[in-house]
Amino acid sequence: MLLLLIAAISTLLDPLPLDLNSASEADLCRLSGIGPSTASAIVEYRETISSFASVDELVFVSGIGPLTFESLLPYISVTNVVVPMDTSHFLDEGLLSDTLLTVIFLDIGNGDAIVLQTEESTWLVDGGPPGNGAMRAPVVQRLREGGIDTLSVVAFTHPHADHIGGCKDAMEVFNCNTLIDPGIDHASPVYEELLQYAFDSGCDYSILTNGDRWDLSEDVSIEVVWLERGAGSPNEASAVYLVSCGNFTLLLTGDIENETIMRMTPFQTPVTVMKVPHHGSRSSLFPPWFRKAAPQFAIFCCGRNNPFGHPHRDVLEGWETAGAGILRTDRQGNIFLYTDGESINFKSSFFH
Repeated sequence: MLLLLIAAISTLLDPLPLDLNSASEADLCRLSGIGPSTASAIVEYRETISSFASVDELVFVSGIGPLTFESLLPYISVTNVVVPMDTSHFLDEGLLSDTLLTVIFLDIGNGDAIVLQTEESTWLVDGGPPGNGAMRAPVVQRLREGGIDTLSVVAFTHPHADHIGGCKDAMEVFNCNTLIDPGIDHASPVYEELLQYAFDSGCDYSILTNGDRWDLSEDVSIEVVWLERGAGSPNEASAVYLVSCGNFTLLLTGDIENETIMRMTPFQTPVTVMKVPHHGSRSSLFPPWFRKAAPQFAIFCCGRNNPFGHPHRDVLEGWETAGAGILRTDRQGNIFLYTDGESINFKSSFFH
């Protein structure tokens, strides 16, 4: 009897951890370090962005700093709810009836340069870093390796040098007369040089708006699905493009980071292929987004032995946990993707 009494008192003094997916705001406010605004943010997060898959995801809630998180660990929990991995949007891998779209993720170092090619047009989205001295940018050689001889359009996600440094060279060498700019305010010599080239050459120049859409062929389209020019840094402001071909979808994400990703997550739908943002940086690691996008393949555009440590191990693990097959330009070289809208096939510089 005495032992039962002691156990009961112990339970009162040391209550069971609160389940983050069901605790009320009032219950959350009883935890040390959680005030009304933070409790409200926790409930809003799970109702509008995602339920918690683990207590670790609490760090993404506004008002939860590292010290607060550590102090809360003994008093919070997450009910283990097994959610089946969504593979209903996965395409067959293998021979195609006809190639309607070729995508080439170019191996240009730690930057992005992605070709979208149909019978009717060839787009380059981002141009990678500039060349050294008098040398042309790396994108020029990689485009030649990919069998590209002309470009219809050069577009970019944001004006950082590792995404636009090769745009001018690509336009000059491959006779491109159309430049599409997301219009993000950023002062840099590389960006100014590109804009000056557009002015001097008299090329068709336009600035994106959210929802802009182009047909690359009767079967292939590209659309701007997210663009927030006032989102802080140029990385966060990156234009996000959705490429569609039948049941195939590809999301081109530039260098968006967690603030933007969290705003996108409630609207995210599954995609076939994800161009992983920011070269696999931890600044773009948001597990609920991984789960909602649920890509069949995640492509990392990153440089060999780059000084940033891209891609980071926990980001790789995050996409693998979401069910994605991993491909990397630092390991596979130029990555060629072929689709007819129903099936998908890959080859690369280093494997066939």
